[in-house]
Amino acid sequence: MDTSQRASRAAYRLVVVVVVLCCLTEVNGRQVERIPRAARHTPALRHTRIVGGNVTSQGQFPSVVALYHHSLFGKSFICGGTLLNTNHVLTAAQCLDGYSASSLEVVAGEQDLGHTSGLEQSHRGALKVTHDFTSTTGANDIAILRTSGHFMLAEGLVEMVPLPRDYQTPPAMCTAVGWGYTQYGGSISKDLRAVELPTLTDQECTDVYGPDQVMLDMMCAGYMGGGSGVCNGDAGGPLFCEGVMMGITSRGLHCDNYPAIFTEVSHYLDWIRLNSDA
Repeated sequence: MDTSQRASRAAYRLVVVVVVLCCLTEVNGRQVERIPRAARHTPALRHTRIVGGNVTSQGQFPSVVALYHHSLFGKSFICGGTLLNTNHVLTAAQCLDGYSASSLEVVAGEQDLGHTSGLEQSHRGALKVTHDFTSTTGANDIAILRTSGHFMLAEGLVEMVPLPRDYQTPPAMCTAVGWGYTQYGGSISKDLRAVELPTLTDQECTDVYGPDQVMLDMMCAGYMGGGSGVCNGDAGGPLFCEGVMMGITSRGLHCDNYPAIFTEVSHYLDWIRLNSDA
């Protein structure tokens, strides 16, 4: 090995050491892994799943619905959502991006994507409404889909989602629900799953993703280092906190390896009411 090659390898090792050291930051007295700026991006969770969660029982989350897309190649699951009323669904804007409303189908009472129980109700989409969604930053990742027909509400099976108060502060623990991957690089879960996740403060969320990635309408929940979290396929699904829906699964990095970013529903209550008139 000549002198120039040795110098190049030494410089590379120095860069690696610097990157490792820069990726730990002190948050509230504890070490929290920080994503290097070069690695920060805005990954979509259109194909995300619940990691480390538990299979739910039929009717455990009666407001949760499944969103499908119909194409020339058939019907495919794309995202989760929640029922605002009998003919409006709240989901992530990224879930509807690029699709016509009529190509979408909403299934309420869904539990197992691979099995029909006879309890499901289904309607196609009729109109979609977004809120200035920006894919580059993930800002305003919220959408409402009006369905072509009305769902029949049934206690313990198909119910409207309870919403938070204006700018309600999230508690320490919340529950994410979805059909997403059960591991990074995996596949969609047939069963609806739920996982409990700790919420982060705005500062902790910013320390992980950087100030250019965390907007005022966002919140973070999850663990550092893996084990539990949301993943591909969970996008659009709810984050329940103390009985109300406080978040919409939006973005994340490598599934459960980092806390995920959720759209904070309490910032959009007026917009939701305006666009979900049954």
